[in-house]
Amino acid sequence: MYELVLVAVVLCILFKILNVNNSPEKSIFYCSNQNFLDEFLKRAPELTQPYVPTRFWGFSGHIQTIVQSVISRLHCPLVNGHRISMKLTDGATVTYDLYHAINQQKEMLDITLAICPGIGNNSESVYIRRVVYHAQLNGYRVCVLNHIGTLASVPVTSPRIFMYGNTADYAAMIKDVVRRYPGTKLVCVGFSMGGNIVGKYLGEPRIKPVNVVAGVAVCAGYDMIGGMRMLMEWNGFRRMYMYAMTENMKAIIRRCWKELFTVEVKNKLGISERQVFNSGTLVELDDVYTRRLAGFKSVTEFFFLKTINHH
Repeated sequence: MYELVLVAVVLCILFKILNVNNSPEKSIFYCSNQNFLDEFLKRAPELTQPYVPTRFWGFSGHIQTIVQSVISRLHCPLVNGHRISMKLTDGATVTYDLYHAINQQKEMLDITLAICPGIGNNSESVYIRRVVYHAQLNGYRVCVLNHIGTLASVPVTSPRIFMYGNTADYAAMIKDVVRRYPGTKLVCVGFSMGGNIVGKYLGEPRIKPVNVVAGVAVCAGYDMIGGMRMLMEWNGFRRMYMYAMTENMKAIIRRCWKELFTVEVKNKLGISERQVFNSGTLVELDDVYTRRLAGFKSVTEFFFLKTINHH
């Protein structure tokens, strides 16, 4: 009897985690220009069909992430790019990796994908390498921004690393790519935090090259205040993801602490290494460090003005 109860409980937990009782639904599209949306869906009719994931494990985003991570690490494509380094006006060293197309057809346009990775990621991240590989095979040139501080081989030359909503590094990469390839068409692509940066870059009232023709924000945090509130919940293991991201950020800061925590920065901004490394969540870390570095009075103001949905 107890065995049957235990099996039933385990099955209920598995069904809850794997979401196997969920049914595929069609995507909902929001567009201010209906004619543009109709033309877009006419060119990509697959988007109008419901996504049917792999049975058993495909309905859970957590399991998808784990399975794809394992597969990618076992069968990660080798991509060879050229690393380009630039010095910005604030002394920061920005790098990006440039990859040329492998199978570019003569009738294809000269298109470059400008990729902005997620939080703490760079061109060496497994999922970025897979995206680059498939883009190259389909005839695209690719450039990938390396977030400042994420590459141990690239020194930090100013008292800052990457942060939410900071589009200066991405804009510098776009400008340099256009200088090298003035005839190329640029498609901006961002993942997670990178999607927030791409969306903000496209929406900002800054002068952008006419080469930029489109943008794609993948799983972007459109509302950072609401997003941070949700990440503090235990539902869907969100608090675990928050913990992992916080520890990753602190590891990056710890590796560059000599360059980041200069006497001038600590005295001027009131930043303490102890408070930074004792932060338990990204909200705490941004309150004692990031928002001060960006010049904001509160973390709420920082999230509000750095998020994508205001641009």
